[in-house]
Amino acid sequence: MADFGGEMVLTLSGGTAITMRGELSVMPTGTSNEPITNQNGSVSRSATLTPRKAECTFEDGGQDWEALMRLRFNATFREDFTAVSHFFTDAFFEGEPTINRKTGEVSGLSIVTDAYRRV
Repeated sequence: MADFGGEMVLTLSGGTAITMRGELSVMPTGTSNEPITNQNGSVSRSATLTPRKAECTFEDGGQDWEALMRLRFNATFREDFTAVSHFFTDAFFEGEPTINRKTGEVSGLSIVTDAYRRV
């Protein structure tokens, strides 16, 4: 039996905490595979190198998104309920922050790195 969910906390280097909203989806590998079907029906694969990534949404807490988009940082996602931590070293935000003024949700961003570790 496994445990999932519960409270999750995102902390950037320097202690900056960003309140998370919704879900956290982690892409922990640095490879994406695509199938290639050959003329004899056999299947090969083509691998593409990709960054390790976390997709998530945040609460608009008045962050300076302009400044955050220019930074490289170390990010730690801590899952309190499961006692799992995800470390993204020398990471940066990918995408464009989109703020829903009705709900206060910030979407459109991923955290990207070439150095991911789960503990």
